[in-house]
Amino acid sequence: MGVDAGGTTTRALVSTLNGERLGQAWAAGANPNTHGPERAGEQLTEAIGTALDRAGAGAREAVAATVIGLAGVSGLREGSVHARMERALVKAGLTPRGEEFLGDDVVAFASGTPEREGTILIAGTGAIATRIEDRRRTRSADGMGWLIGDEGSAFWLGHQAARETARQLGLGGELSPLARSIAKRVIPGQRPNGPDHRPEEHARDFARKLTMGEPISLAEFAPLVGDAHAQGDPAAEVIVNAAAGHLAQSVHQVRIPGERSPVVLAGGVLMGSAPVRAALTRKLTLGTGSAVSRAGCTAGGAAWLAALRAGADEGDAELHSVFTEVDPDEPSDSI
Repeated sequence: MGVDAGGTTTRALVSTLNGERLGQAWAAGANPNTHGPERAGEQLTEAIGTALDRAGAGAREAVAATVIGLAGVSGLREGSVHARMERALVKAGLTPRGEEFLGDDVVAFASGTPEREGTILIAGTGAIATRIEDRRRTRSADGMGWLIGDEGSAFWLGHQAARETARQLGLGGELSPLARSIAKRVIPGQRPNGPDHRPEEHARDFARKLTMGEPISLAEFAPLVGDAHAQGDPAAEVIVNAAAGHLAQSVHQVRIPGERSPVVLAGGVLMGSAPVRAALTRKLTLGTGSAVSRAGCTAGGAAWLAALRAGADEGDAELHSVFTEVDPDEPSDSI
């Protein structure tokens, strides 16, 4: 049994020891820190229970090992939270052995490489780089939240794009593709008119409209940066290169200079934005030759780790590929 319990989606997969998928299911996020342990436990039970049901009669009794990559795994340090999440497994029909829960970053790393050591960089709404040693997290960089960190994340991209849009609106000239697309979304149909409506007031209208919403909603602008980059927008190119630089810096913070262990990329920004991924890959491989790969099926990565506990050969790269192959019907990571 492999589970990737993220903040937005929980993916559960039941497979045989050779990677054959017997049952899989999806539920809402199960991060106990953001959703609360009660709600998180309910989502975990739903995903695991449904996957086991789909695996067929006798699946519950046949489960030899379970690995759950849990976003917010640090919350399990509190005994009551840990107990609630273990009860979720019992309700789904499993018998906890006390070793089921790992960080979602560990599982994401395992989905991208069979190696025991390396770095996982996750850039979605937020951004964090984590060093993995012996398939355990050791140290990390960033992951500080949108207010003071998460540089290179979807929020960061959207924030930079909004600032650039306000700047261009204030100048009163023709807008670039990036600024035009964002202004159209935030203040559609509005144009400065009349002798008393100066361009800078138009920019302030834009800023006021954004201020009325949730700050984290700026992450929704991130895909527009990639679209504008494809159109050759110089402002988008600057933002993309800066994002890649910040993300590369986070990776370097947790690595030894000259290190060649693999780097796995995960999260909506790195999976969905080709410009950011390409710029970042160039920076990471320059002078080191480190292998850079994208995360595969994260629930499959968890199932593969469970299979190793049940006796599978960790040196079988083909088996790893079978477990972590992305299902085209699997919900994709959103930004």
